[in-house]
Amino acid sequence: MNQYDFDKLLEKYLEGACTAEEEAMVKEWSDNMLKHSELRLNSSEKSNIEQQLWTRIQQSLFPKNIVALRFKWTAVAVVASLIIGIFGLFYYQKTTAYSHSFTESIASNLGVIEVKNTSNKPQKIKLEDGSEIVLKAESSISYPEHFNDKTRSVYLKGEAFFKVKRNPSKPFIVHTRDLVTEVLGTSFTIKSYDDSKAIEVLVATGRVSVYENSEKDGFHRNGVILTPNQKIVFDKETKKLIPSLVENPVIVNIPATTLDFIFEETPLTEVLERLKEAYQIEFVVENHELNKCVFTADLNEISLHSQLDLICKSVNATYEQRGTVIFINGSGCQ
Repeated sequence: MNQYDFDKLLEKYLEGACTAEEEAMVKEWSDNMLKHSELRLNSSEKSNIEQQLWTRIQQSLFPKNIVALRFKWTAVAVVASLIIGIFGLFYYQKTTAYSHSFTESIASNLGVIEVKNTSNKPQKIKLEDGSEIVLKAESSISYPEHFNDKTRSVYLKGEAFFKVKRNPSKPFIVHTRDLVTEVLGTSFTIKSYDDSKAIEVLVATGRVSVYENSEKDGFHRNGVILTPNQKIVFDKETKKLIPSLVENPVIVNIPATTLDFIFEETPLTEVLERLKEAYQIEFVVENHELNKCVFTADLNEISLHSQLDLICKSVNATYEQRGTVIFINGSGCQ
């Protein structure tokens, strides 16, 4: 049986015009495809897909006046199993390097891809525009097979790291239930789990606009702009956006040589300016007497917090993080 004949057979089946022998043939084929598929869906996911497919079948294949009620659920079940089976085999063959529990399925329609990582390891996804997503365990993401001409929109549940290909004419937008994160080209992490009381957005490079997904107009919408080493925590209950620094800031602008982080009798203001340039973090000296202090040390290959501990100890000062700014205070130097 060639493809044309088989397509005609499926049409007959959906119309309820198959003989018993033809019906058995279709069922045997669909069961066989589903049996050998590596696609894993739970009962609710299968039911959801069946309902979506039935709507599409009604809209595209059947005039309403000839849809026989007695064939409705049988047709849905077979079409769903056929598509799930076909897609499962195709996906299995194309992704042998991935875990079998990393599944891709049909979402709201055939033009939308949903990826679920039910393994215990991060999985990498490459989008058609060159952007990369590292989807963490127990997370899922949906995106169109082809982005439109104006935006690149994806929908996240759980946690993922995004490395977005720059395109000034087409913003990359990540939707979660309560927040929208919009960029042109940068790298960042979003943590948005359904059972968590908060959503986090952490920026590694570039600038990120984060705003509340609400009915408010754009001018009054609750939002912030984040730069490297900054993050926000959005409290789902209070609807507050709380800006802060990431737990372990990393160097954004790598010094040309290691000598750039070696200081010898260097004024404190110059040391802090060097740190600001490297980490893209703002430092404020509260007591101007500290500007008389000088600092000698090698700050290479240690974390920012260790660097600040050494600096403050040497000039008899302390530091405190307030939001996205680090404040330094002390009695000063003679």
